[in-house]
Amino acid sequence: MDNNIFKGLFTALLTPFKDNRIDFMSLEKMLEYQIKSGVDGIVIAGSTGEGVNLDRDEYIALLQEVVDITKKRILIIAGCNATYTIQAVNQVLEAQKIPIDGLMCTTPYYTRPTQEGLYQHFKAIHDIAELPIILYSVPIRTGVDFTDDTIFRLSELPKIIAFKDAGRDLERTLRISAKVKGDFALLSGNDEVSLAYNAQGGVGCISVVSNIAPKLCKDLQERWKKGHFKSALKIHQQLVPLYKALFMEVNPIGIKYAAQYLGICSGELRFPLTEANFDTRNEIERALKKLALG
Repeated sequence: MDNNIFKGLFTALLTPFKDNRIDFMSLEKMLEYQIKSGVDGIVIAGSTGEGVNLDRDEYIALLQEVVDITKKRILIIAGCNATYTIQAVNQVLEAQKIPIDGLMCTTPYYTRPTQEGLYQHFKAIHDIAELPIILYSVPIRTGVDFTDDTIFRLSELPKIIAFKDAGRDLERTLRISAKVKGDFALLSGNDEVSLAYNAQGGVGCISVVSNIAPKLCKDLQERWKKGHFKSALKIHQQLVPLYKALFMEVNPIGIKYAAQYLGICSGELRFPLTEANFDTRNEIERALKKLALG
């Protein structure tokens, strides 16, 4: 695993908006906060970053600004989301013109391809990619998931070196880690099960919560990595109320409100996403105060 860059804690970074435009001033503050907190990398324009709500020019401008601000101080992964293969290929071609470090490519949403269709989709991306690729499974959003066999097939392609799992089948980690090639990285896409995921073969998390609590999330991963299991579990248990509060409504509604409450960026979202409701706001504030974050 030493040669695989996709391990540890990656933040699925929010995209800050102000008056329906990307707020680059807040973006710089957010990036410096992540770097200072020691996260291993950031994912830009994923589902947490409202990637599907960005037009082409915004997407490119966002990636370029992140690269310009960070100056190689942190790994940068571009989220790539598409409904059909040509669209995905074109997005990857655009993204890799910018000096980023990797790609996180989501299963096509709405179209619900077969397993052979998924394989051909990601093989097409692989064949034109110049960067390492994370496969991203998030069936609650896309309506489709990988079978184990499809993951195994895709893992044989040399540039596909990691899998972000935002599904609910924890046993899958055990099955895949037992058979997949040794340098293939398994990453949790759900904060609340990230410790269990590591215990069953995972090597890290692509986190939503680390937008607002990067030091705690990083400490959790580091303690696990060093074998300090009880102290890692204690941090995880402390974070449970925050996990629950942030995901009372669809992501990124909760995390955007938490970021606003902490003064990290505005809570502005793009329709059809709407602001957090009263109950969600109350639970988030309560959880943040309990962790001494608010």
